[in-house]
Amino acid sequence: MEVHYRSLAFTIDNMCSLVCSLVLCVCVCVCVSLLCLITPCNLSQMHIVSLKKDLAVQEATGDSEGIAVLGFFINATEDGDASGPWGELTSYLTNITGVGTEVNITHPISINDLIGDVNLTKFYRYLGSLTTPDCNEAVVWTVFQEPININKNLIQLFPEKTKLSNVYRPTQNLNTRQVYASPATPLTPGHSWCYDDHCNYSPPYWHVLPQSHCGGEHQSPINIDTKTAMEDENLDDFTFTKFDDKHAIKYIINTGHAVKCVLKEDVVEVSGGGLAHVYSTLQFHFHWGSHDSDGSEHTVDSKRYPMEMHIVNKRKDLTLEQALQTPDGLAVLGFFIQATDSTKSSGGSEAHETNPPSQPASDMDAWNKLTSYLPAIHNISSQVNVTEEISIDDLLGTVSRDAFYRYSGSLTTPSCNQAVVWTVFKESIKVDKNLMKMFPAEAGYHDVFRPAQPLHSRKIYTRSASSAPGPTTQFLLLACLCAFFV
Repeated sequence: MEVHYRSLAFTIDNMCSLVCSLVLCVCVCVCVSLLCLITPCNLSQMHIVSLKKDLAVQEATGDSEGIAVLGFFINATEDGDASGPWGELTSYLTNITGVGTEVNITHPISINDLIGDVNLTKFYRYLGSLTTPDCNEAVVWTVFQEPININKNLIQLFPEKTKLSNVYRPTQNLNTRQVYASPATPLTPGHSWCYDDHCNYSPPYWHVLPQSHCGGEHQSPINIDTKTAMEDENLDDFTFTKFDDKHAIKYIINTGHAVKCVLKEDVVEVSGGGLAHVYSTLQFHFHWGSHDSDGSEHTVDSKRYPMEMHIVNKRKDLTLEQALQTPDGLAVLGFFIQATDSTKSSGGSEAHETNPPSQPASDMDAWNKLTSYLPAIHNISSQVNVTEEISIDDLLGTVSRDAFYRYSGSLTTPSCNQAVVWTVFKESIKVDKNLMKMFPAEAGYHDVFRPAQPLHSRKIYTRSASSAPGPTTQFLLLACLCAFFV
């Protein structure tokens, strides 16, 4: 049955909040409730409030679908039209500075004029409430994906003229409700899953996602049992090409599941280390826990580190699509991260490291530079170009790259393709604890790691730093040979 609603008012709010007000006015009603000048202008919102037809306000607030609110995000632009319908609308703000004051609008302004060219076929839908007391749970919410673009100078008139700012309610828990998208709204596959239970696809249910391999028998991460790891003579030295390039990092992005640093194409490479191919380095990202718990993905003898850094590489002779379908299409280098001021991680994993040296100031300077970008990507999907000089070598510091574990596994996020040659280094990177805390604090989420997966029939191989023929060993061998023949 089709339900009809009659529009009563629209409001303009900030901070992506869902604030609405039922105000009956002559012609068009504008309830101004904002905008803080220090607030990013692209976080405003307009709400169009409608009552179910033939219901009075009191009746509508008692009906679970008695009110329909259309929410439009407002994006501030540098060069938008300062005249037109929004220029005419904001010209009335001077006359409604007092609480409860109102003014009739004489300009011919329609709601369509204010909405402009927003695509009305792309929207999200959920059942909710009014966002001001009494917060009646009587609202069918429709939030449109595309924003209305308005000149930033017009947006700034709202707080300047009304003296109102920060008038918004914080976001509320979704609980058991569902958010639906219109058929025209493209869903981002990367955001349909999560690490906890706030979505339908937490780790135990990743295997039911479309095109998922997460239920396979070669999944990652795993617990590395050091007692059963087997020495492998084929694990030779790595060759790290352009790991010292201080301009290789292109940008940093908040994916909603991790902080990812994307590299410039065809610059950085990895080979050797028992790998059968040359690999191009695509990106590196981080996994973490919370301020008081560890969050590495791999564990060593069931002990977890505070963080883990993954350097993702693709076979140079394959496209990414081909690599995802090939057992050794990807090579991921995993480095544990722990605080500089601790003698061991809270899980006690230090015993597996090879004489971890103290980290020089220059390396910590690189981490200071990297984390300085985190406040700029506080919002999910936001990204920022990297202009500081930071190389992967700078971030890894003096960590030994001679001692590591090797096994065949998968990506640790959906679709969990079993296409990864994993290298997990034994020695951890040392980072200042306060810098480590910035990742969950600035990204806005925590505990972003997948639980350990069964090893099944796979083998874990190991190479110790002592097994690598270093200069001293080679010199002694040469001396012995000389002595034998003299």
